[in-house]
Amino acid sequence: MKINKNIVLTSFAVGLLSLAGAANAGLVLDTGSITMGVQDNGGLGFSGVGIALTGGPGDAIMPGCLCEGWGAASDGVGSYTYGNSSSGFASSNFTTTGPADAVSTVVLNSGLTIVHTYSSAAGGSLFGVNVSIFNTSGADVADVRYARTLDWDVGPGHFGDDFTTIYGGTASGPGGNVLHTSFNPFAAPNPMSLRGSYGGVAANTNGTNVTGDLGAYFILGFGNLLAGESVSFDTYIGAAFSTSSLLSAFGSVGIEAYSYTYDDDGDATYGWGFANVGLPPAIDPDPTGIPAPASIALFSLGLAGLGFRLGRKNKQKV
Repeated sequence: MKINKNIVLTSFAVGLLSLAGAANAGLVLDTGSITMGVQDNGGLGFSGVGIALTGGPGDAIMPGCLCEGWGAASDGVGSYTYGNSSSGFASSNFTTTGPADAVSTVVLNSGLTIVHTYSSAAGGSLFGVNVSIFNTSGADVADVRYARTLDWDVGPGHFGDDFTTIYGGTASGPGGNVLHTSFNPFAAPNPMSLRGSYGGVAANTNGTNVTGDLGAYFILGFGNLLAGESVSFDTYIGAAFSTSSLLSAFGSVGIEAYSYTYDDDGDATYGWGFANVGLPPAIDPDPTGIPAPASIALFSLGLAGLGFRLGRKNKQKV
């Protein structure tokens, strides 16, 4: 697991972070190839945009219900945003520094601070999202978790014609920091809540090209954090005009666990993946099969801009 050290993050420092760039309630980010609507709390779906490929068949998240969001937990208590509502959030702030660059900072009632830092990746075919979880509670916390859920609704059929894949990090299912996976996106992403069989696929089981109105649910676990410690990892979301192109982009950034989906009558594939979660890269970035190193994980521009040093090393108390 990747744990940051040498961090002095007080409430004052969090306040400074929120001042970087122009504050917004949300924004539609644009890499030039894909657009993504982000709320100030880091949930997707803003101004009618979830995730869309320029020139593609439409949005992959907005049709049907906005069943998308994330959650974080410690000491057995989860907080989350799902659709247009949230639970356990004390404050949210969203700043931007460019068309594809933004920082969402959320302080939970539990005292955790969650920072999502967005930027363009893989030549604009992906959004890179660095996720940093800071223990700003002033006390040690146990069983820190992060969850992400999303309902894939890809056009033109949206529901019955969609094919969805989940890979949890190993051939048999979840591994590394991935604790739990499910094809069921239809519940709030409380990281303490597990989900059962859905779409004919058991929880914690990989599935390839499973048909139906499905999505993906991932829970990541990072163990205990002492007061002042943090954990950081990377997620990527994007789209391409073929599954092979999307998977190639995933390979280029070192994706370790993922979900992707497409409509059999459409011409685009959409996906979400995780990197730096304690697993080897799941996709060879070199189509010749010659091993190639995974790309360096996206660094948090929001924190870097303020001079924070986030060394990815073993857990250590500040």
